Formats: sequence, C-alpha cells, structure tokens
Amino acid sequence: MAGSAKWRCKDCGSNTGPGETPCGICGSTRKDPIAPPAAPSRPAAKRPSPARPSGDWQCRACRATNPARRLDCVGCGKSWKTSGEPAPKKTAPKKTPPKTTAKKTTPTTPKTTAKKTTTAKATPPRMTPPRTTPPKKAAPRKTAPPRTGGSTARPTGVFYPPPPTTGYTAPPPRATTAPPYTPPPRYTPPPYTPPPYRPPARKSKGCLYSCLGVVGGLVLLGIVQSVVIGSLDSGGADDPKPTSSAGGTGTACPSRIASALPSGDGATLVEAFRTDDHRITLCRTAAGKLYYYGEFRDQREAGIAMPAKKTGDGYEANNSPYRYVISGSTVSIYKSGSRIGREELTPEPNPG
Repeated sequence: MAGSAKWRCKDCGSNTGPGETPCGICGSTRKDPIAPPAAPSRPAAKRPSPARPSGDWQCRACRATNPARRLDCVGCGKSWKTSGEPAPKKTAPKKTPPKTTAKKTTPTTPKTTAKKTTTAKATPPRMTPPRTTPPKKAAPRKTAPPRTGGSTARPTGVFYPPPPTTGYTAPPPRATTAPPYTPPPRYTPPPYTPPPYRPPARKSKGCLYSCLGVVGGLVLLGIVQSVVIGSLDSGGADDPKPTSSAGGTGTACPSRIASALPSGDGATLVEAFRTDDHRITLCRTAAGKLYYYGEFRDQREAGIAMPAKKTGDGYEANNSPYRYVISGSTVSIYKSGSRIGREELTPEPNPG
C-alpha cells in the first residue's frame, strides 16, 4: 500500500510521488518502510453512575446541600444523577497560637580596663537564649447534634431559616383542625305528572283519496285556463273583424310588428299611441285576433306582443302577472292586481 506523501530516494536524493514505487530518476525501489495507517481511536466507555450517592452532595441548580440518603434535592426536587455534585468538605478554621515576642537579652559583661598589651584579646562567646514555642492546641472535634423523634437536623442555607441569633422569628404553626363536615342536601325528585292523554291517530286508507283530489284539481285548473285564454284570444264577442268603417284605420300593420304577431301576415292597424318612453301599437290579424304590441321608442330592446281585447272605453292586454289597461288618454300598468304605473297617451300617426 503506497504512502500518502512524497518519499525521497536514498540513492539519488530525488523526491518521488506517493503512488510511484520505483524512483523516476534512477529507477531504484523504495527502501524505507511505509507506515501503516493509524487505527481509529475508540471513545472511552462511560461508567454507569452508581445507584446511590457515596456521600453528601450539592445541587447544581439551587446549591442546596443534601444528605447521602436523599436521591432528590430538598430545595428544587431535581435528581442527584442530573444535578448532583460532591458537597464541599467542611474544614475547621485553623487557630493560630498567639505570637509571643520575647526580647532578646544579651548578657552584659563588666567592662574591664586593661592595659594595651601585645597579646590578643579574648572575646567571650555570644550567648543566645533558647526559643520557647507553645504547644499546638488540637482543634475541637465537631459532633453531630443528637437525633430527636427520628428526624435529622437539616443544614442551614438559602432554603432554610437562619439561626435565632440573627433575629429570625419562625411563623406560627398552621391550624390542622378541619372545619366540621356538612353533608350536601339530599336530592328529592319532583312528583311525577303523567302526560296528557292523546287518542291514537286513525289509520289512513292510503293515498287514494288524496291522489284523486290532486288529479281532479289539476284537471279543473286546466279547464279554467283554457277558457280564459280562449276568451282573451277571441277579443270579445262584440269585437267583430274591423273594417274601414268600424274602428279600423284601413292601413296595413307595420311589417316589423306584423312579423312578431302569430299569423300576422295581412294584419291591419287598429290604433297607435306613444308615451314619453314607449310606443303602443294595436293590430288585428286576418283571423280577427287583436294584439297589443309594446316597445321602447328608441327600440333599444325587442318589443312584446300580447293578446288584447276591446273594452267599453279602450283596450286591455294581459301578460301574466302584468296587465295593461288603455282608458281614454291614459294607460295603467298592473302587477298581480296592484297598479304600479300610469302614463299619458298621445296618438301616433306613423307607428312604422
């Protein structure tokens, strides 16, 4: 397996690529061994956490100190496995012995006046007093307070009240007596009232009678409708075919109006009127039927032809639910029996 970097030939000293085994200059083979690739490092196996803490532990969240027998924090309730750490060790304050300053005392030697001689002077040895250090006092051993009533003394901290020396007054104990129990009122159902008596409905004999009544009504309605339409189309018994001497003008009906009438070929003009916006033309066909033709004067919309009849003082046309009544020099428009409009009429000499 080739290396991942260039190698130097030991014979000629030239650098050769990592994929080439013989030297490209002198042709000698690679003599230095190729280092094998390093094996991937494995992550260290995590040791499972113990089931219980080995000693007192401190919560990382609220910094409360908990005894080893508790598995959750007394302050915030978090588990010791997620937020616990060893509690800081309590060290007794070191007491330093008082320093004793002893004055150095040097012995005084009496001064002697001696004559100067050629002999060397003898100096007495220097006397130093011995150091006296007081013995070290052993620190008093702290003992845990005695347990009373099976409860352990809780340590003081941010979640516990300070000692009484700081002026703390404990709150009064809460009342543990519950109010007397009062049972709820007993439910009493209302008195039963029977429903009013209703006689049983009679059984119908089917839809025979109802179906016969519907069919008879439809037949009667058809008869009445045919009679009414026949009377309107006939134009009245007292309305004979017009002649030049009996109510007719003797001129032919305009071709554009005659083409809109049923069987309007050969129709003659009876009368023509106009209002402010409309034009009304009355024509009679060769079969003797009278028609009312209404349209706008500017012919912006197609006109409407409807059967008409002669009345005592004018004409009447029906286009359900509308009805047009020409009386004298006015025309009235009715809808479902109620008049919705009225206009003044002017004779039209040239309806075409």
